[in-house]
Amino acid sequence: MAERRRVLLLGASGMIGREILRAAHDAGSLDMLAASHRDRPGHLRVDYEALTTAEAWVAVLREHRVDAVVNCVGIWSGSAEDFERVHTTVPVALFGACGRLGLRIVHVSALGFRTDSPLPYVATKARAEQHLLGQAPSGVVVQPSLVFGPEGASTRFFLALAALPVHVDFGFARNLQPVHVREVATAVLAALRAADPPRSVECAGAHAVTVAEYLEALRAGMGLGPPLKLHLPPAWARVLFGAGELVGARFVNRQTWVLLQSGTRSEHANPAALPYERFATPAERHAVREMQLYAFARAGIAFLWLWTALVTWFAWPHGETLQWLASLWPALGTPFWLGASCLLDVAMGVAALAWPRRRLWLAQFWLTVAYSAGLALALPWTWSHPLGPLTKNLAVLATLLFLAMHEGRRGRG
Repeated sequence: MAERRRVLLLGASGMIGREILRAAHDAGSLDMLAASHRDRPGHLRVDYEALTTAEAWVAVLREHRVDAVVNCVGIWSGSAEDFERVHTTVPVALFGACGRLGLRIVHVSALGFRTDSPLPYVATKARAEQHLLGQAPSGVVVQPSLVFGPEGASTRFFLALAALPVHVDFGFARNLQPVHVREVATAVLAALRAADPPRSVECAGAHAVTVAEYLEALRAGMGLGPPLKLHLPPAWARVLFGAGELVGARFVNRQTWVLLQSGTRSEHANPAALPYERFATPAERHAVREMQLYAFARAGIAFLWLWTALVTWFAWPHGETLQWLASLWPALGTPFWLGASCLLDVAMGVAALAWPRRRLWLAQFWLTVAYSAGLALALPWTWSHPLGPLTKNLAVLATLLFLAMHEGRRGRG
């Protein structure tokens, strides 16, 4: 029996990398060596960003007796220097090493990217792809369109939008051709196995769709009924994405805006591809519902902290509040401690929006416990008040525990 070829899979912890591992395991014809830049169980740790020369990569490939390489590494955000290093400098060095050793390199890029794009994310990917096609005769570029994969952050974003009861159609062009991650993995494995594969392989869905049509298809796949549709002028979308850029939103920003304008579609239809209505399933619906609950709970907690600070400082009589504080401990009944408590509340609200972590929710849990105990001592009548100014904190504490548990599943401490 012939020995299985050993394939180094870079970016194995990402959405596409994980699907390639699953597909290769099911096929059983390749020995996949999963690699990640972090310490992960069952993964080889490769300091990807530090390997900026062909010589450095040659040493790694020889050490692990690699027969072929798949590169799925990519970043969505970062500085221009980060994009240049991760998407161009390191891949070009890797291509050079594979060329010296006569190894096949399958590089996962993207469909429709150009070197003259104003986005560093796009231009750097396109330059690496151009170098491979021009300088690495053993290289294959796999060019997926917008990839759907239940484990992907962008997919979860689209699923969350699709699950909303109201869909806003900004009139984007019909220039998306989404592809399921399983089809990308199949294309990568085919490029590894083929004796003489094509230099570039497009991975696109059945046909081009608009953003609105794609969301409707995902919604149908999740088993949800038709949404209420709201049509707004494209100019409103530009304002929305610009606002997202200002507040640091991950996907509602200038980069996404430019990509939606340029599109990621093939020149050809692909009727054999999985229909878009079958991308999502009822299982995704349950995951999305939990994600929406998390988002609403997080926004609600942030509002409570910020509103409490604003009302305490600007609306409620300072003298009355200082009297409450002094009843706990005379030294607390000063404007300094009143201002400090308001600033702490503002910090908690901003952190809830910008820095969600399990540690943050647990800190807010215990801070709420402390506030509740102080209120119970200063104003004991609040326990029995019919509007529940104190007892409602039990719901707040339960919400904070939910957020902490959910954050643990998201893997953020």
